[in-house]
Amino acid sequence: MGRWIAIGTAPGWDNIETFTAEMKATAQWRADARTTVTSVLALGDGKLLAECHAVKREDFEAWLQKKGWQVESLTPIRHLARTGEIWKVAG
Repeated sequence: MGRWIAIGTAPGWDNIETFTAEMKATAQWRADARTTVTSVLALGDGKLLAECHAVKREDFEAWLQKKGWQVESLTPIRHLARTGEIWKVAG
């Protein structure tokens, strides 16, 4: 399964109430049975960062479009390190 990271903006997501409304419910994280958004960060410069596990990039793109994101970059993740764990994700 692939992983991607998206950088972009979405109207109102710099407001904590809007951000919460868009992301609080578990259903907001699952585009379908095989597509999961694992993290979304609202950065200080107004940009958003989202990570997704999915079979196809198009599944993540559909989620971003549904959420109203203006995507600046959508890139596959090659390697990942989190709290001491290291994974090779893609070729």
